[in-house]
Amino acid sequence: MYICVDFSEINIMKTIQVKDLEFSISIPEAQILEKVDAIAARLTKDLDGKNPLFLCVLNGSFMFVSDLLKRVNIPSEVCFVKYSSYQGTQTTGKVKQLMGLTQSIEGRCVVIVEDIVDTGITMTHLLDDLKKQNPAELHVCTLLMKPEKLEVELDVEYCAMEIPNDFIVGYGLDYDGFGRNLPDIYTLNENRYSKMKNIVLFGAPGSGKGTQSDRLVAKYNYQHISTGDVLRAEIKNGTELGKTAQAYIEKGQLLPDELMVEMLAKVYDSFGKCEGVIFDGFPRTIPQAEALKIMLSNRGTDVTEMIDLDVPEEELMTRLINRGKISGRADDNEETIKKRLAVYHEQTSPLKIWYQEDGKYNHINGLGDMETIFNDICAVLEK
Repeated sequence: MYICVDFSEINIMKTIQVKDLEFSISIPEAQILEKVDAIAARLTKDLDGKNPLFLCVLNGSFMFVSDLLKRVNIPSEVCFVKYSSYQGTQTTGKVKQLMGLTQSIEGRCVVIVEDIVDTGITMTHLLDDLKKQNPAELHVCTLLMKPEKLEVELDVEYCAMEIPNDFIVGYGLDYDGFGRNLPDIYTLNENRYSKMKNIVLFGAPGSGKGTQSDRLVAKYNYQHISTGDVLRAEIKNGTELGKTAQAYIEKGQLLPDELMVEMLAKVYDSFGKCEGVIFDGFPRTIPQAEALKIMLSNRGTDVTEMIDLDVPEEELMTRLINRGKISGRADDNEETIKKRLAVYHEQTSPLKIWYQEDGKYNHINGLGDMETIFNDICAVLEK
């Protein structure tokens, strides 16, 4: 039995700022406690005589479990575990156990108390762990649930409220650690990043990322971030950043991640409201991809698609050598090209699997005429 919240009937009057994001009140404290009363009454009736163990999942459920247990009028116990899957405003899809169960649950009636069930991945992981310890009964109780976002089959017996797939804070829920102490629940207001498309254009040096980026910018009115262009400008201007970058480039090495991410965030924020952004030449490693995901998550968004321009290595060598003859770029010589391609295969190619697991990977045959390749990319973006 679910109790749904009709957000259209809530008079949204109060807005707050949590770090860099603005939220509006969506579920007042009085309404929350009314739903907690209802769930507590059901638990009291259903579990009478079973001496249940309430297993509180930290950190988010601490307020809910506190109010809930004040209203459950049967003998019971409480203990705590801690799992994590969120960074910023997005779930990572990877569950980490930060604090495990410290007592036996064999033969016990166990009630998992969670603040929110969205994808269901964390809850499924926890249920699998607990079933191995042979409890007599295992129940799930959550304050909030997002049916639209559920990715697994999950039996949630006790759910106080179903809500839309919005990012919320308050009453135990947080944004980067802040907002848990708020007595009401607040919903993230739409921000300038929320509807932007973020496209990672991926491929080895010489795969045509720059050419295709220019065409996508012209067609879709996207902004374009090319780490190569930015760095070459720094080198040309003789800045300290440029001198440091040049030393790495001449050795065929990648720049330090912290330098790249800081520069990327600054450029990204400078665009203001726009249709989308193409990331050309970044990320190049899995740590950079993780850092990009966190950076975008902190702005309420994520990578939309990763486009992989796949070109055979022999063709890449030919293209880059010819480019060097025309452009005079110092890094477009055979020895440096071989080093750059070796670094690409060793450090950058694993990103294909990473983005496949994240559901964002798209393969494009980068060998052929530019028009066909461009149309293939557009088909992915417009699917």
